[in-house]
Amino acid sequence: MNNKRQNMLSQKLSNRRLLVDLLALMFGLGAWIGVNGIYVQLPLLVNEAPEGWSLPAHMVIYNKWSCDKYITYVLLAAGAMSTFILAFLYDKTTVIFGNKHSTALLSLMFVTAIVGCTSSVLFMPYMRNYREIYLVSYLVGEGLSGFVPSLVALIQGVGGNPECLNSTKPGSNVELTPYYPEPRFSSQTFFIFIGTLLFLCFLAFLGLNNLSVAIGERVKHSANMETLPTDTRAPPSYKTNSGWAMSKQVYSYLLIMMGMVCFLGNGTLPSIQSYSCLPYGNVAYHLTVTLSSMAGPLAMCLGFVIKMPEVNFLSGLMVIVIALSSFVCFLAIESPTPPLQNTWLGEFLVVLSWILISGLIGFIKLGITTLFRPDPGRGLYYTGVATQIGSLIGAIITFVLVNHAKLFHSYSPCLLVAAN
Repeated sequence: MNNKRQNMLSQKLSNRRLLVDLLALMFGLGAWIGVNGIYVQLPLLVNEAPEGWSLPAHMVIYNKWSCDKYITYVLLAAGAMSTFILAFLYDKTTVIFGNKHSTALLSLMFVTAIVGCTSSVLFMPYMRNYREIYLVSYLVGEGLSGFVPSLVALIQGVGGNPECLNSTKPGSNVELTPYYPEPRFSSQTFFIFIGTLLFLCFLAFLGLNNLSVAIGERVKHSANMETLPTDTRAPPSYKTNSGWAMSKQVYSYLLIMMGMVCFLGNGTLPSIQSYSCLPYGNVAYHLTVTLSSMAGPLAMCLGFVIKMPEVNFLSGLMVIVIALSSFVCFLAIESPTPPLQNTWLGEFLVVLSWILISGLIGFIKLGITTLFRPDPGRGLYYTGVATQIGSLIGAIITFVLVNHAKLFHSYSPCLLVAAN
């Protein structure tokens, strides 16, 4: 039995080029690593930025501004350069209309956000030029764009929950201010690391376009809709017959589902994450940001080992996502005094909920993308459009609710201590 499994594994590996897998993975890594890298620094940035807890809502609105390989070259190079610059300017602020704003952070994030938002309609459709097996490698790389920064941020830490120190001046009322312990290394070091990874992603895309081993794995779409390898020496097993069929109802339903998961995962939930987590402590927020960012790519890795689910199964997962999203939204609305505050159970539930949401959203996106991959038309392009529309709507709605409707309220541990 073991020999049979080894033979099956050897057969799978012999029918693909692992170097092309690596290049596709690194190409996917460059899709969102700049934006995700900034997000996992939020537990450190929100305490110093003038926007405070509303900083995530400002950042999400930048993410949704929005084919050719030269454009991709420019985007990846610009993303790497902006992240390197961000390492030295992330804490610089300016006064606009009488209020302080993190101008450098938001402006440079706009550049990295362009890379992320165009990846749905530019990077992913580009992978149709290669055999279908490499799409999973790309998607895993895209998922790793959240996992890798999160892992580094987990090592970095936030130094623990804040301490309330007495900063009372003579003749004044008692005033307590929060003191946040230092992390293991600075945000500057973190952003330099992310910029280096983005530069490696640029080199990976360069390799996909120029290395002979990658060129040999490309396919061309002939008039009879059969996908054939461009390498004439390729074995017959490289041929794939499209034979793809999907009803208009299911086609539209999956696009709507993609829009909904991106409405939640890219637009709405990141904006309120600080309000739902920080009342349970800085450590809970740090664990939520880092571990939930890991859950998505880990769920996408299942694409390597299991058969992709049917539409009904994805619908069931979507129901669970909506239920969990409603729960974390409830916690955010209840800030600064949500249920089970100052208890281990409350911290556990909020962290677990965010991990499950991120993992399920990642798996649903992978499932929908995989179902559209054999489409000889523009299925992958339309999934990208659905991604951007859902994300944009979610970002705009939440930005208004956070910054203008004042539906969410910040939590300050030192105010409560002073009150007691």
